[in-house]
Amino acid sequence: VNTPHGRHLLMVSLLEQLSSNVWSDKCGGKLSIYLPESLRSLEQPPPPPGACLLDNIVVEGRVVHRKEVLDKLDGLVPQGLNDEATMFSWFNQTHRDSVNSIAEWVLEQESFRSSYSLLVTIKDGMINECFAELVNIVIAGREDTGFVTPSIESYMPEEFFSPESLADAYGTEADDEPGGRAGRQWSQRGWQQQQNRWQQNQWQATQNRPQATRRPVVPRATRRPAGNVWTRTSLQEAEWYFREDPVANSHHAEWHRSGGNPFNRWGEYFYYMHGQMLARYEGERLSLGLGLSTPFGPSQWNQRIWDTYDPNLGGRYLVRPAARINSGRMQQMQGSVRSQALRYSQGGYRGGVDRMISRLGMQMETDIHNTGHSEISSLSAGGRGVMGSSLAAMRDPIFYRWHGFIDGLFSEYKDRLAAYTEEDLGFPGVSVSASVEPTQGESNTFYTYREMASVSLDMDHSGAGNINVQYNRMNHRPFTWNIVVDSNRPARTPAIVRVFMIPSNGGRGRATIHMDHFYMNLNPGENRITRGELEAPHLSKSRWSLSQLQSNLMNGQVGRGQFSWGGCGWPRHLNVPRGTEGGMAWTVMVMVSQVLPSDIPRIGAWEAQRNVAWSYCGVRQGVVPDSRPLGFPADRNFGSASNLARGRSNWAVVPVRIVHGTS
Repeated sequence: VNTPHGRHLLMVSLLEQLSSNVWSDKCGGKLSIYLPESLRSLEQPPPPPGACLLDNIVVEGRVVHRKEVLDKLDGLVPQGLNDEATMFSWFNQTHRDSVNSIAEWVLEQESFRSSYSLLVTIKDGMINECFAELVNIVIAGREDTGFVTPSIESYMPEEFFSPESLADAYGTEADDEPGGRAGRQWSQRGWQQQQNRWQQNQWQATQNRPQATRRPVVPRATRRPAGNVWTRTSLQEAEWYFREDPVANSHHAEWHRSGGNPFNRWGEYFYYMHGQMLARYEGERLSLGLGLSTPFGPSQWNQRIWDTYDPNLGGRYLVRPAARINSGRMQQMQGSVRSQALRYSQGGYRGGVDRMISRLGMQMETDIHNTGHSEISSLSAGGRGVMGSSLAAMRDPIFYRWHGFIDGLFSEYKDRLAAYTEEDLGFPGVSVSASVEPTQGESNTFYTYREMASVSLDMDHSGAGNINVQYNRMNHRPFTWNIVVDSNRPARTPAIVRVFMIPSNGGRGRATIHMDHFYMNLNPGENRITRGELEAPHLSKSRWSLSQLQSNLMNGQVGRGQFSWGGCGWPRHLNVPRGTEGGMAWTVMVMVSQVLPSDIPRIGAWEAQRNVAWSYCGVRQGVVPDSRPLGFPADRNFGSASNLARGRSNWAVVPVRIVHGTS
């Protein structure tokens, strides 16, 4: 506990073997944790030689005992949340308030030693998922540890993978009970069968089909015999590789953990990050010829939802059947939100800043958004639908239809704001050109492909070593942005470069993807920038598994910059939509914009935040570097790229292709 790295190792190791006793061996047998006499349970055995014996909890010189700790915990944990059959949800305000109150209690302790002993003591009184959220929140809130956290899928694999695949990985029988090991491993054969169907064009595009009112013909996913792997082969589920990607789902969960304890511009980030996830999903649907999704709006709430969804995650999450939701509260809320949006839009945009979007977003998330998630989740037996959990919600196709409605409410607000001016969109004396360069292939072409990837899981309970589970995912060849900016201005000038991609056909403004966003100083004359894809501020900076992070901390292999990495961020392998085998036409828009005068003093924040995915996940310390609206200027309805650029020299509009094939 004498170094930040040592304290950080102790903290993240609490995430190992969440279902086991805290004194179980951790870090490959190098760490075992025991509570002192004042805090130990009756079941804790005597500490062996070399064990880590924790300190007493001391408050103003007084030793706090176990009963006092658990009595206070009982007052902070709502009824049911200490039962493993209960599903913790960031969409539940009671759950959110409870875990944040416990985190404040832990963080207010007089020393790290007392704080850590308190965390270990209260583990027995919390369900695993809630305790894992608590540990991560405490790590983010401490100033004497690092910020980097392990990927959720590595220590809670049952939230991301099917029982069959984890049974294979762990060498055990499939466990379908809530809280049991579960996982998914998708076969190359299953993926290829689906690819063949796509390529043979054996379906018709479903754009504009009224999904909520017509019963779709959806072949049921085939569950293969035990010991084999399976995949989804229904044509209507062709985008499953996006929805069920474990890393993308982990990002969504990490975002809601951060949003559970509000930060600067939280409401705006709720709007923007979910809007970008939705835009990326629509890009995948267009790539597959499925057309845009139909938002799940008020006109459909009183109708039966005909499609069903089976997450195949064992007993933890149950099937969403065809049913009708209870929409009473939602109907009331949507009227209130629309009235608020109308009121906020009056003078909401001034001086380059959207001054009301965050307030609207906060109200939207905690009211109608969370209620919709809960009501849809309640369609499953016992309310155990994936829509009730930030860990698994984006697996269900209805997640995107629900967020299509939410995003539409934001669009109503945005389109009522004062129009962007020439001062907002132009940059006198500046011109730009750009290209995309893949590591292999033609310029201005992205290349996507499928591949087998593996996730390193928590060590098994026998301590035999690391375990990997494989899954099939979409990926693309690495690429760089080559940007040339000519400045006729007489002096060095601060500027912000914004990069977007939009499908050339069929997107209707709903698949605009923000690809990069960075600060630069323009020198008079020519300025050449070669920017790597991974430098983008929305991509995850850290994807270490728990065992990798523990090993690196023990071996001194976590550098100063890595120690400050944030876990939240979009996965790099899903940064580019699938495209098509023949090459799908997209358009890249590069805008060089002026820095707001009020942002000149905060230019240093661009460097300070480079280790976190701040453009999707916000900032915990310091300020957001750019005060402009998130997604500016594509946050308004603009029609086409040419409509937005309007021939301005500080804009580059570049036709590109996305070709799907082999690596």
